Amino acid sequence: MENFLLGTSGYDYPEWKGVFYPSDLKRCDFLSYYATQFNALEVNNTFYNMPTAERLFSFYERSEGKLQFSVKANRLLTHETGRDWQGAAAAFKDALKPLCEKDCLCAVLFQFPQSFHYTNDNRIYLARLISEFEGFPVVIEFRHREWIRQSVFAGLEERGASLAFCDMPKLKNLPAGDFSGGEARLDTSSFVGNKAYIRLHGRNEGAWYAKASVQNPGDKNGSGRYRYDYSDSELCAFVPVVQRALQEGKQTMIFFNNHPDGSGAKNAKRLGEMILEGRG
Repeated sequence: MENFLLGTSGYDYPEWKGVFYPSDLKRCDFLSYYATQFNALEVNNTFYNMPTAERLFSFYERSEGKLQFSVKANRLLTHETGRDWQGAAAAFKDALKPLCEKDCLCAVLFQFPQSFHYTNDNRIYLARLISEFEGFPVVIEFRHREWIRQSVFAGLEERGASLAFCDMPKLKNLPAGDFSGGEARLDTSSFVGNKAYIRLHGRNEGAWYAKASVQNPGDKNGSGRYRYDYSDSELCAFVPVVQRALQEGKQTMIFFNNHPDGSGAKNAKRLGEMILEGRG
């Protein structure tokens, strides 16, 4: 299945040693090992730190050209936008050039926060942002259900952008897993854009809005919300989704963001086995 990409959101997690990585594997060798297990990686540290071309090219080198990369947009373009957002966009595009030249950039992911509401100003900004990245494989992820409407889907299609399907808790204001709600309903049998981009965040309702605490110091940056281990029955439900998307000719990619405790890597490997087995 050449058009199917599978991986995790990030890879540089020391706690994965003994769960996914061999216990004696050096941290500097994590990426080269990862590239023997999956064919794609969602690079997410670019959200916190503006990447450089040298930095992103090192991902290509260390993975020996075996991976396709989805690169998460810097927070200056989604969460902390200001007057100089176009300057940030230019810097980000420059950093992406080596991956484009090596033909291993499968997506540029713009994940907007739940506070990014469906307003006229935000709609204008989104349209300008997508235009700024014309020619790049743009994927948009919304965290507020106000955006889940046919007019938005049509606008993304018109501009050549795809919409990320996200599996996450069913909580108020979050887009439902089947994108139901509002004036539109989009299920996984009909993806927006030429990509079927699926992110599995887990279904940890109780921790989704929880903050880091003394008891859970490792949950900084909200990582505790992603602590979730998918069951085989839950994973199995995605097999026909992938099969349908591939039949429709979509470039299909799945990234597991439930990284705490190594669950993302474990679940990704299991789903890959199920898809090869043709279960569903």
